[in-house]
Amino acid sequence: MQKVVYISNSRDYIEQKDINGNRYLAHINQLLTDGWVISKMDPVVVEVAPDPERHFYKETLVSFVVLEKNSGS
Repeated sequence: MQKVVYISNSRDYIEQKDINGNRYLAHINQLLTDGWVISKMDPVVVEVAPDPERHFYKETLVSFVVLEKNSGS
C-alpha cells in the first residue's frame, strides 16, 4: 500500500522551536512509527527574501513523499 504526503514547512532561521512539533510532521512521524517507510522523497528548499521590517530570513521546505507499508503489517 502507498500514500503520497505533501510536506510544507516555513520557518525563519532564528526560530528555536522543535521542528518535530509541527502538526504535519508529527502526523508523518506517527505514520513512520506505525510501520510506514519512505520510499521516495524529493525535497526542495525555497528561499524567501529577507523582510527588512521584521529583520528575519525565512526558508520553506516543500516535498512530496511516498510512504509504503506492507499490506500484511
